[in-house]
Amino acid sequence: MLLARPLYDNRADARYFVRPSDWDRIVKAVDRGLNVLISGARGVGKTTLLRQLQATFRQKGERVSFVDAGTVESTRELASRVRDSLWGPAAGTFVRTETPLRDPDPVARDSRALADLLRAIGEVDPTVVLVDASGSAGSVYGLFGRMRDTLWQQEHQWVVAIDEIDRPTALKPPADAFFDFVVALEPWSTTELVDLLGRRGQEDDPLPRALLIGAATGARGSAREALHALNSALVHGQDPATLLDERGRLLGEAAELGRGAGMLMGELLDRGQASPSDGDLQATLGVTRSRLTQMLRELLTRGLVVAESERPSGPGRPRTVYRPALPR
Repeated sequence: MLLARPLYDNRADARYFVRPSDWDRIVKAVDRGLNVLISGARGVGKTTLLRQLQATFRQKGERVSFVDAGTVESTRELASRVRDSLWGPAAGTFVRTETPLRDPDPVARDSRALADLLRAIGEVDPTVVLVDASGSAGSVYGLFGRMRDTLWQQEHQWVVAIDEIDRPTALKPPADAFFDFVVALEPWSTTELVDLLGRRGQEDDPLPRALLIGAATGARGSAREALHALNSALVHGQDPATLLDERGRLLGEAAELGRGAGMLMGELLDRGQASPSDGDLQATLGVTRSRLTQMLRELLTRGLVVAESERPSGPGRPRTVYRPALPR
């Protein structure tokens, strides 16, 4: 199987990294001390880009921190994740020092908690903060718009990545003034994807170039889609172009049911299967178990997923597992 996950900030993964066309401009902007907003389509490689920036600036001797803030539901939650990333294990000490949350007014209580979080963030030495915020446009706007002036008074530098579809929300005034440099990642070209796929293969057993081109051509510029199609071709012998067309159809029809259903289908295509009891998936989508069950049943009704009963190897009741309705 080819490496289809995002690349991490280590030397082993660095050899698989193909620099996007905007790489030099982004690095130069950070070197100049600018706050940067990066937008891009799902699967274009935003997480990998941030991780490689993390490795690059760490090698330069910069203090750098990565924040996993996908699908956070509030400004306070986003600020909390930033604080935890900056402080690491010491973040727990702020549980005792934050302002007591006994105010009966929930708005005032939330404002006090947010102020405490920002105070903690500001006490850290100047850091390049890399925020992976796909699916969190409202929270991005709340932190960098509503709290813009507070953050401007701190010495941190920010690089935030969001989904392209969320760009208008994240950059509503006054958040637009916070970011000095805004860049939209271009979809990968077929040539670039062929290079990317080739790097993630095995050096002692290179893949046929025709197979790489087939997976790259139908991926619509998405590195993730190309990798999934190529893995399926290698394991199941499926034509990568046909599989990509089918994945695109499922994503498109799911998106017609709403943004949440589209995001769920994207996760199912990435994971292969899921059940309503999957706590990680609930957290990723920001939904409860009952809401996830409802969304999965909506996809089932539309024929976009198939449901199977899976019996545990030990004691316990069977669970229902949902898979994308792809040819197997």
